[in-house]
Amino acid sequence: MKLYLTGIKSYQLDLGIDCSAFSDPRLERTIQGIKRDHNEPERRFRTPLIRPHLLSILHHLQAPSYDNIVLRAAFTLAFAGFLRVGEFTYREADTELGNSFPRWFLTKKSIQVAGDGAHMELTIPASKTDPFRKGIMLTIAATLDEGCPVQAMKQLQATDTHRSAHAPLFCIGKHKQQAFTREYVVQRLQYLATIVGLGQGRWNGHSFRRGAATWAAQVGITEAEIQTLGRWRSDAYKVYIEYTSEERIALSRRFQYHRATRS
Repeated sequence: MKLYLTGIKSYQLDLGIDCSAFSDPRLERTIQGIKRDHNEPERRFRTPLIRPHLLSILHHLQAPSYDNIVLRAAFTLAFAGFLRVGEFTYREADTELGNSFPRWFLTKKSIQVAGDGAHMELTIPASKTDPFRKGIMLTIAATLDEGCPVQAMKQLQATDTHRSAHAPLFCIGKHKQQAFTREYVVQRLQYLATIVGLGQGRWNGHSFRRGAATWAAQVGITEAEIQTLGRWRSDAYKVYIEYTSEERIALSRRFQYHRATRS
């Protein structure tokens, strides 16, 4: 609701209309009253794809087929960049945008790998946190192991010389070049997770971003740093961090046995 009100306020500002009504405390009370009268929507659980899970899946993608190379590059990029699924996928209809496609979706030119291979830069042309499409540039470091996003991207670039620099960054089939859709990514993720023994779970497009946040918390990245890596402008990142039942038990035990210090 607040997002809709913000949009109306922005529109009125553009028209030069007085917006003092949006600061009226009665409006905030009304919103709070509506919240109390309506139950919070049930939170849907998404299985987080933490790095060990990602490595297991990548190990299954070692066969040097074109689609495997594409998936390896896409999965490692999505995880390392905390990407939303809509930031690296697109629909078949989107390919009809022609010259406007690069204004909305990733193309081969969106990636610049450093000469020494130590990192790469990803430019996201349109994102949820970039409504005016100024472009967001992410710097992603190489890890030099099986889950290295830079090595995976370099392998894709070496294989993908047959397509124009303005072509979509990812596609399905070296010659068919079908759209790299959200449905395809989720279907492959669910299939691969099952094949490597991770279970069916609730794998979906949010698993990459949720898994990145969860893994960052597990390895000791601070909350402020997680917020920066994931480009969150609010505390919303906290709901992306998942804890297993074992971790919750250990946390409860640590809390109960912790000795208080007196100043």
